[in-house]
Amino acid sequence: MAQKEKDFIEHLAKGANQAFQMLFEKYWSHVFSTVKKLVKSPELAEDIAQEIFVKVWHRREELSTISNIEAYLYTVSKNTTLDALRKKVLITENIDQLIHYFKDQALTPQQRLEYQELQQNIQQAIDTLPEKVKEVFVLSRFEGLSHEEISEKLNISITSSKTYIVRALKLIRAYMATNTDLPLLVMAALLLEEIISHTK
Repeated sequence: MAQKEKDFIEHLAKGANQAFQMLFEKYWSHVFSTVKKLVKSPELAEDIAQEIFVKVWHRREELSTISNIEAYLYTVSKNTTLDALRKKVLITENIDQLIHYFKDQALTPQQRLEYQELQQNIQQAIDTLPEKVKEVFVLSRFEGLSHEEISEKLNISITSSKTYIVRALKLIRAYMATNTDLPLLVMAALLLEEIISHTK
């Protein structure tokens, strides 16, 4: 590492505002473009990029051990972006959207192939649900029954039907959070962007 860059990182690690401003101006475009490639949204990329620089500033004391600031920024950018996508795709409403989307016969063969593994993850999550919760969930999400119809079919109250659905979605979310690889979650997040854009 050149002495000039070493001195720059040292100033940054000590909390020099001017050094941080220089870092921001030099690497903003690089960080923003890296994030944008993953999230496909300029607005979201800008928010995440800002979060990345705030994170770097808060961790500036760690920079004294960094030998390659560009590689360090890339790692922070990737991890921060994947975390953001994971949180986005794993909210209850998005899990519900994914399940509905996988039922859509309009999906192309290529789309079905690309997201097959993610679909399998969702199905595995459904299979882990308690028997009654799973039964209500399948009737609602895959057979299209209303809460009133489920109530009548299973001899349970409408409130119970709604409660089972909420519980099912939370359990599916928890399962996917611990059993789904981040690359798949990124795919799911990008798929959701497509779903949202088509429904606007």
